[in-house]
Amino acid sequence: MLPPTTTTIPCPHCGAQYQAPIFHVVDVGETPELKQVVLAGQLNASQCPHCRQVNYVAAPLLYHDPEHEFLAVFIPPQLNLSENQRQKLIGDLTKALMDSLPAEKRRGYMLTPQQFLTMDSLLEKLLGFEGVTPEMLEASRKKAQLVEELARIQNDGIAFNVTVKENEALLDEEFFRILRSFQLSAQAEAREEAAKSLAELEERLLPITEFGRKVLKQRQAVERLGERPTRRSVLEAILKADMDEAEAIAVAARPLMDYSFFLELAERIEALPPDEREAQEAKRERILEVLNILQAADQQVLAEANQVLQTLLAAPDMEKAVREMLPYIDQTVMTVLLANIEEAQQRGATAASERLKELWRIITETMEQAIPPEIRLLYLLTEAEYPQGVKAVLQEHKEEITPEFLDFLRESIEAIEKQAADDENQKAVARHLRNVLTLAQLGV
Repeated sequence: MLPPTTTTIPCPHCGAQYQAPIFHVVDVGETPELKQVVLAGQLNASQCPHCRQVNYVAAPLLYHDPEHEFLAVFIPPQLNLSENQRQKLIGDLTKALMDSLPAEKRRGYMLTPQQFLTMDSLLEKLLGFEGVTPEMLEASRKKAQLVEELARIQNDGIAFNVTVKENEALLDEEFFRILRSFQLSAQAEAREEAAKSLAELEERLLPITEFGRKVLKQRQAVERLGERPTRRSVLEAILKADMDEAEAIAVAARPLMDYSFFLELAERIEALPPDEREAQEAKRERILEVLNILQAADQQVLAEANQVLQTLLAAPDMEKAVREMLPYIDQTVMTVLLANIEEAQQRGATAASERLKELWRIITETMEQAIPPEIRLLYLLTEAEYPQGVKAVLQEHKEEITPEFLDFLRESIEAIEKQAADDENQKAVARHLRNVLTLAQLGV
């Protein structure tokens, strides 16, 4: 694997500088988990730890897909390289890839990478390998534009209704996926008003679109299960549900659907009159299909997590590797790492266990160091007992209690209060931090 390079990024939003990993060579044969990152347009994206805005770095990229014998290079035009500089850079990236591969994996096509003038044209080529045609891409673009248009005019009732009516054919499942992706991006980039507006748009469209009504029906079927459904209540709900509702119930109640569940379901179906049996059997087959899809997705996530762990464990400098791959170390990676530690201990594999524990230590320490100082201090103040514990934390960190931190504390309180609604725990946190703010302003 060719690791990313760590680069200092000046945030264009707040001016702060921070370190982030940047990939120049992506070999999806060695790191398949990066394929979806590239396809989603998230490669070399990082979140500023100070203002939480997401920044994208325009960096040269060599992309290798051995399954399709495809090697491509994209050099951002804003780098303003001369032709000689471009060719040298392409040669350097290609050599780096070739050097990383064993001799038996090197191929002739790697000597002449295809050059792409825009990232969009490269992504279109990659999506073609996934079965996505230019016509499908154009339809997706229209749906994305429609999301933006509806978000812009949603407060104009007449224009909104006319636009929805004229574009009924575009308001399908993919449209709602695009709408949700826009919403998640806004949340990740801390654009709260945009995220709220898109959430309101989604709720407004659900009851007036064919796909939206299906979503509402599925949502209601899950809500009827209650917070703590039993195997029996899920079984009864599925027998009464239509196909769409059964799919949603299967996803929501997946942990309860074991061998015993399907055995009992088969017995209940067998006892039905012949004219009712066929529909229930079709429903059961669809549920099994949905669960198999979810299981395959889980296995893919676990495989990607294992790939990250194996890369880290094989690195000669584990601390450096962890810093470079920190954006790809998520909860799944940590869960798999913990399972590996327990398994190694059970086998009595002392050396492997110690190596895995060392990786756990490095990751947790690196993650803690990556947390901005103001967030670490906010966490300490949130956890401290009021008033004596809070006073002790304020005294210990008095150099950090700056006007900027007080502004950050006020903004955090306002954000928590806005999101609290009927959540008493969140309201209690907000009240606690209000008291903290008072002490901090008094210089206690």
